[in-house]
Amino acid sequence: MKPLRAENILKGLKTRCFGQSILCLEKVGSTNDIILKMAEEGAPEGLVALAEAQTKGRGRQGRSWSSASGKSLTFSLLLRPKIRTEEFSEITLAAAVAIAKTLEDYRFQPRIKWPNDLLLKEKKVCGILTEWGPPRDKMASLVLGVGLNLNQGAKDFPRALRSGATSLYRFSGKKVDRVRFLQSLLIHLEETYGWVTQRRFSKVLSEWRKRSDTLGRQVKLTQGSRIFYGQAVDLDEKGALLVRTDTGIIERVTSGDVQLLKIRN
Repeated sequence: MKPLRAENILKGLKTRCFGQSILCLEKVGSTNDIILKMAEEGAPEGLVALAEAQTKGRGRQGRSWSSASGKSLTFSLLLRPKIRTEEFSEITLAAAVAIAKTLEDYRFQPRIKWPNDLLLKEKKVCGILTEWGPPRDKMASLVLGVGLNLNQGAKDFPRALRSGATSLYRFSGKKVDRVRFLQSLLIHLEETYGWVTQRRFSKVLSEWRKRSDTLGRQVKLTQGSRIFYGQAVDLDEKGALLVRTDTGIIERVTSGDVQLLKIRN
């Protein structure tokens, strides 16, 4: 698989901002760390750092993220949203919708596990990690990290992950042009990010609900040492997950690990 080159990505890229500045790197610790450092130095919104391989890739809840060199998309995007920091979580859900829309462009039917895991037949194909950067000139920064499994075969995944993860190639038997996929994704990310910054988060929620693999399901919630069970019933207006526990109480969940149990009858 040919390595990604900035000039190839920029050629025909139809975004206003996202990806118009792009770094294509061979092997790094973490693209999020690179963007966090550049954010501190005043880098512009829309900057993308993309790596063929990461040695210290990370996901939510302190997990590591494995990427196969030349076969996946692993990148981070610098955002400087003019919204309150407590609204940053809205961007995570918007990013999940953007990735789902991109997969649909390729005739996949992804589902979203709250808040932002993309699934194909309940196997993870994409993960998202958002991290806050240092403010500059009183403007906060947010780093959106994306790991997408595109052209990996089964042997490209660590043995422990093969049963729970998939790639577009494993799922369909067809390989994807990584440049075109990234170009399409950046367009969708710019669109859904605009919904958030323009105070149209209700649009994100509507699109997220359409693709949810969580709502209506029995779930197991783990929040540190606390574990509880219930039914995921909806998202609130801020994107928090509402879970009806076995005692009938509605819990508002803003963080934690969600395990899907069984489909609602």
